[in-house]
Amino acid sequence: MSRSLDAPLSPNEEVTLRRVALGISPMKDLAPRDLMRLTSLSLVEIDAGVPRLTEFGRQRYRALPRAADVKDLTLEAMIAAVGDRLRKTTD
Repeated sequence: MSRSLDAPLSPNEEVTLRRVALGISPMKDLAPRDLMRLTSLSLVEIDAGVPRLTEFGRQRYRALPRAADVKDLTLEAMIAAVGDRLRKTTD
């Protein structure tokens, strides 16, 4: 198995990987240190100033707990998931 797929990630690196996968944060809002590590693991590549998952990055993202399928993610599904999560934390 490739080091890219089994190297431990810090919680912050995992969040950055998720943000890149979902495309929800511009590069300026992503931690440079996390991007550098994810790039060194070949999970993320920077293309014209835009971070994108590599094939290894997509595999690693899909292996994360509760990772949404990027292709099937809709705004409505994301809002519903956030609402469910908020209700669980306030109960």
